[in-house]
Amino acid sequence: MTHPSAERILGLYGDRADDWIADRGAVLHPGDGGGLDEATWIGRFSDGLAPAAHVLDVGCGSGWPMGATLLSRGFRVRGVDASPGLIAHAAATLPQGEWSLGDMRQGLPEGAFDGVLAWHSLFHLSPDDQQAVLPELAGRVAPGGRLLFTSGHAHGEVIGGWRGQPLYHASLDPAAYRAILSAAGLDIVCDGAMSGVWLARRAFLSAK
Repeated sequence: MTHPSAERILGLYGDRADDWIADRGAVLHPGDGGGLDEATWIGRFSDGLAPAAHVLDVGCGSGWPMGATLLSRGFRVRGVDASPGLIAHAAATLPQGEWSLGDMRQGLPEGAFDGVLAWHSLFHLSPDDQQAVLPELAGRVAPGGRLLFTSGHAHGEVIGGWRGQPLYHASLDPAAYRAILSAAGLDIVCDGAMSGVWLARRAFLSAK
């Protein structure tokens, strides 16, 4: 049975949008103190993408810093998040992007994207919801495109804390992530079993 805090995630980010903006900050995290080096991963994700590549940022939050970094590199960014306050901040501060309110469990923008990003967002879904949503994320990756997302290291749920509130995280087993990505036709560039970061790529269509 999924922990009750799983259903509180949307309300938490909705109610505390200003606090999250303040705490998250506007710069990429350097990876010290046991965290992930975001500059390295966003570099690996964007390396080789064509100028003006179209990127879908799912769970984009306020747009900062991931969406802002992608925009600064000349990419077209479509951001989706379920928090009205966070989306409003993204639209106000990063008007060159396209920002829309939406729950990834209820559907994603149609079409194919050169990059699909779910940085620190997919892992807020229950394992069952991840099983449903990850194939949809993978299905939005265009030929030659890539998918980047974060996860835990084993199947289960972890309840952290933020500003006195329970903060829900969950993960599938690494083998389940591999199976979903493979079934979607993606090649795994970085296996996240150890790092917690998954990078996968769809091959270009071969010429007939």
